[in-house]
Amino acid sequence: MNTMKQKKALISVADKNGIVPLAQTLKQLSYEIIATSGTQKLLKEHAVDSVNIADYTGGTESERVKTLSQRIATEILETGEISLVVCNLYPFYEQKGKSLEEMIEFIDIGGVTLIRAAAKNYKKVGVAFDPAHYPEIMETVKSGRNDEEFRLMCARRAFDYIAWYDAVIAEYFSRNAAERDFFTVGAEKFMPMRYGENPHQHAAFYLNRLQQAEFIIHGGKQISYNNVLDADVAFSSALEFRDDIACAMIKHQTPCGVAIGPTQVEAFTRAYEADSLSAFGGIVGLNRTIEGATAEEIKKHFFEVVIAPGYSQEALDILGTKKNLRVVQLNPDVLSPLVYRPVFGGILVQERDRADHEKWEVVTKRSPDDQEKTALKFAWKVVKWSKSNSIVFATENRTTGIGAGQTSRVGAVEIAARQTGDRHDRIVMASDAFFPFRDGVDVAAKAGVTAVVQPGGSKRDGEIIEACNEQNIAMVFTGMRHFRH
Repeated sequence: MNTMKQKKALISVADKNGIVPLAQTLKQLSYEIIATSGTQKLLKEHAVDSVNIADYTGGTESERVKTLSQRIATEILETGEISLVVCNLYPFYEQKGKSLEEMIEFIDIGGVTLIRAAAKNYKKVGVAFDPAHYPEIMETVKSGRNDEEFRLMCARRAFDYIAWYDAVIAEYFSRNAAERDFFTVGAEKFMPMRYGENPHQHAAFYLNRLQQAEFIIHGGKQISYNNVLDADVAFSSALEFRDDIACAMIKHQTPCGVAIGPTQVEAFTRAYEADSLSAFGGIVGLNRTIEGATAEEIKKHFFEVVIAPGYSQEALDILGTKKNLRVVQLNPDVLSPLVYRPVFGGILVQERDRADHEKWEVVTKRSPDDQEKTALKFAWKVVKWSKSNSIVFATENRTTGIGAGQTSRVGAVEIAARQTGDRHDRIVMASDAFFPFRDGVDVAAKAGVTAVVQPGGSKRDGEIIEACNEQNIAMVFTGMRHFRH
């Protein structure tokens, strides 16, 4: 996009949407168009003259080698004779169910080189890759506003594009992503956010291209940054119970009520009743396709989001009457196996916590009975998703109190006990990490806890076990911690 008398544009696009009007505009402005064979064929069908790249370079255009040429590189990188490069890449990011050999053929080489070269020489050359940008390119070229500042903006976009493209490929080839020497994420902007955690923070939701089709919002207000964070925990918490019908209600990224039931309605009702005060304005996650009867119950209360793997048409019709309720559908298979977060300008990466207990060791004189065992296993699944330090009080099918995100473990026990009150009998307690002192067990005993599950590993384990024996509480060690910071 310079002012040289002989203007040239190189067009090589996998996504041919919008390319014809752009090429027509360039021809009207006396550009010579150089095109690869597939693009040239489309332009010819619309009476737009172009030069085949093989004829232009005096070489050949094979299936794998189309645009790699010293002449092309020189005229983009050095002289700027090719003053506009329009190129987008083989859709590696859209492929599903293909073999490695098939995927290899979707790795673009020449296109990445063209885009990178044009972006590097932005002082002389403009670059475009997205059909959504073509109208802006056309208007800028026609109006003569194709200055260096505009070309630099185009270069910034282009470097983002090729970095994303390579990140998608790197993710595909990574078999153990947590052990990669270099970490990148192949996500593209999926939807804008009105703001981040607070109104003064800008934010957006980025998601892998293949996963975008699996994240469906059926209705409601624009989903927010905090909604997405909470929905992730709600959905993951419910999916923890793959063998049961489960419902999880979340506030500020920690459960306030989780339950299972013989029916979806009963699971929802139990979860809501576990802490109806905190559930107000929360997020509801279910692990089964939502039925009409469940939707009727959800409709009775105020929630920000409901998320599930599917919805019956009846459920969608019912939930659609709640105009502000975000109704989200997500395929469980797209949940990332990694968890990462920015720190100090870098990124912490770890595997998602998908493990259950490694062992089940009774360490007290009394063993838990069958009812307590069932309740302990239920509570252990819930405590994984509660912010540490975390304590969960539960029966065999619902939480009764959750103390989460506390700086002292006994403080978490006190909160869970206070929430439970005297509403339930046969309460068990799960702790995401060991008890440093016996005070947590003593408070739990006063609240009516009859059995405890915890990782063990404290230097005072003997004191903790003795405290349980004194109060006829059964205790199980799992040998596994479930911190979630």
